Amino acid sequence: MARARKHKSVESQLFVYVDIRGEAVLAGVLTLDDSDENHFFAEFTYVQSYVSDPRAFALDPLNLPLIDARTTFRTESRYETLGAIFDAAPDAWGRNVMRVDKAGARVTEDEVLLRGRGMGVGALFFSARQLTPNMRKTYRLPEISQLESLADLLTDIDQGVKPKGVYRDILGSSWDIGGARPKTIVRDEQGEMWIAKFPRQGDSYDRQRVEFANLEMARAIGLTVPEIHLTETHLGAVLLTRRFDRERLPAERGAEPVVARRHFLSGASLISPSAQIGKRELDSERGKATYSYARLADVVRRVSSNPVQDLKELYARMILNVAVHNTDDHLKNVGFVKDEGAGTYRLSPLFDVVTQEGSARHYLHIGAAGRDSTFQNCLTEYRRFGLRSEAAAQSILDRVQDVVAERAGFYARAGMAREEIARVEATLTAWRHGIFPV
Repeated sequence: MARARKHKSVESQLFVYVDIRGEAVLAGVLTLDDSDENHFFAEFTYVQSYVSDPRAFALDPLNLPLIDARTTFRTESRYETLGAIFDAAPDAWGRNVMRVDKAGARVTEDEVLLRGRGMGVGALFFSARQLTPNMRKTYRLPEISQLESLADLLTDIDQGVKPKGVYRDILGSSWDIGGARPKTIVRDEQGEMWIAKFPRQGDSYDRQRVEFANLEMARAIGLTVPEIHLTETHLGAVLLTRRFDRERLPAERGAEPVVARRHFLSGASLISPSAQIGKRELDSERGKATYSYARLADVVRRVSSNPVQDLKELYARMILNVAVHNTDDHLKNVGFVKDEGAGTYRLSPLFDVVTQEGSARHYLHIGAAGRDSTFQNCLTEYRRFGLRSEAAAQSILDRVQDVVAERAGFYARAGMAREEIARVEATLTAWRHGIFPV
């Protein structure tokens, strides 16, 4: 439990609900003081009814243990201690959409959480009153067939233009999801939810096609990848990813089916990084101890129901990020989903694997050479991933390299133009150091 100093003013109190097999269960009370941009304070306490519920589980097994209804967990950062709660909140894109909706006015943290309407990642959602939400309520979501008009709408929002009339209703499907780029939630004809990622003006290459190709390479390697599709609009390709944190439960007789939420925790939540570690300290000892794949491996050992498999997958994902130069590999881009009926987790399906321009080093430490993006660096700390020999590590490295060496075919099948492929190829620095370790 973080021992943060409490600010004298308290702005708001929210009730935190968790979806347990389609039923809204009150888990605790969140108190927020977000009175100005230079101050943030939050505290969370489980309620006794949740502590006594045999179905209850800790919202974060490492930082929010389910002990009693007297322990209060406090923080002065959205990422430290209470990160599991704020995982359900929108990130940069969603907050930008909310600011556009408020004509540029500041959006407080309680507004951010309440506007999410339970559509954010994971199983948590929020209410200003202790009133059990209607789990069968279906919010209006755009259809996949509307992607053409959505592309124009999100471009306007990205440029600060507030939509009017019926299009304003679609805003609510755009501010729930994490990340910094234009996206929204859409439904298909069967009612399944997908995350749609859209082009952004000024992109030097089609990021949606690149991500599609990278994820298909991951699938060929044998990694866990969600169902994905590319669809065309007049502004460029849209990447559709089926939500892996939602599950349609069988409908009771005469009733509408319920979509249950799966509890999700980001790597950032479980590691709970100190707010005092800024980007300038990433290469310090404290930075490496916090922001590294090896630290994520330690988390896997503590929370996974199958740590052997998840450690191998994490190691392969790290190598893939090096191979495709996905240097935006921060802790929020690694996730865990809760096992059904258990207090353990598995690595979530892979997401946000996008080749990056202009960044020579990774956000997370790779190995003994720090954040350097080389295959050699990947082999330096393989034992942290439960691999007993360099031969075992080399075997995983070989598998990733064999698939990514055929990347031109994946790029072509994603519909990338020759000029785009050349631009992406120029960023893949790891291959210039040689395929085999020295």
